[in-house]
Formats: sequence, structure tokens, C-alpha cells
Amino acid sequence: MPTRRHTLRRGAALGLGAGLWNSAAFAAVYLDIEQARKLLLPEAASFQSWPLALDGAALAAIAQDSHTRVPPGFAPAGWTGLDAQGKPAGWVLADRVTGKYELIDYAVGFAPDGAITGVEVLAYRESHGSEIRNLAWRRQFVGHKGPAQLRFGEDIRSISGATLSCQHVTEGVQRLSALVALQGPHK
Repeated sequence: MPTRRHTLRRGAALGLGAGLWNSAAFAAVYLDIEQARKLLLPEAASFQSWPLALDGAALAAIAQDSHTRVPPGFAPAGWTGLDAQGKPAGWVLADRVTGKYELIDYAVGFAPDGAITGVEVLAYRESHGSEIRNLAWRRQFVGHKGPAQLRFGEDIRSISGATLSCQHVTEGVQRLSALVALQGPHK
């Protein structure tokens, strides 16, 4: 006959296992990059890859300008959006950050002058905090130009229950905004 201690251990192990399985059940992919590019730059008739130069000097400048730590493996993907006449309509950069524990994939659109046109959450894997997908929260970024206009807690509000996701996505957008300011073709 199992003792109380044995029963509690088995219950804890089952609960932990269910919790780990359950957290993975919250992973959701909302958009692929093609869908996000169309939403972020609807005036673009086509997109071309934008090769980004991310050497040590560029990474140091991004860290300094954004006032954030550039994470190891920082390697955003970039595209130039072209209008029907072949003129630049803006840029889209896609990156990922860690929320509390899991990765968040997102994309940011930039107008030809470097102002943010929008932020889209592509994939969210955390069990809590998916409220960062709410339009009202993402709309806070629109029109801001440069990382100095994207201070978490000042320019960009947090969401209760999603604080780390909000902070880390905001820091990611700051880094991408610094990258556009440093290397954007609009310069």
C-alpha cells in the first residue's frame, strides 16, 4: 500500500509533467513572414532581401544607440519593400526575443523615413502574456522613430501579466530601430 509520501511524490511528478506539456500547448503561430510584410507595408508591391551588415562595430553601435544588450545570435532578417514603380516603400525586419522563458517571433515595419509602421507578433510560445498581440499595445510603436522614442515604461506601456514579454519585445524593437537608423537606405 503506497504511503502518503509516495502518493505526494507521484502526484507532484505527474503535475510537473502535465505542467511542462501544458506550457507547450500554448505555442501559437499567428502569421508567417509574407503575411506580416503585407500587413506592415501594404503599399509594397514586392519585397527584396535586405542584406544586413552585423559586424562587431555595428552590434556595438546598436547596443549603444538602443541602450539594450544585444543578445548572442542576434541576426534579424530584413527586406526592402518596393512600390509599383520600384521605389522603396519601407523596410521590414524580423527577429525573435525571449519572453519570460520562451521565444517570441515578431516583425517590425519601417517607413522610408525610418518611422515604425507597425509591429506584428508572428509566434508566441509562452503560457501567459499573449496580450502583447493586442492591437492597442502594438499601436504604441507606430510613428516612433529611433530607439530613444521607445522607452519601456515611458513611451511604451506594459501589460499586467505580460511585463517581461512587453519589455523584451520593446527592447527588440529598439534594437531594430537602431539598426534601421544606422544602416537604413533612407540615410
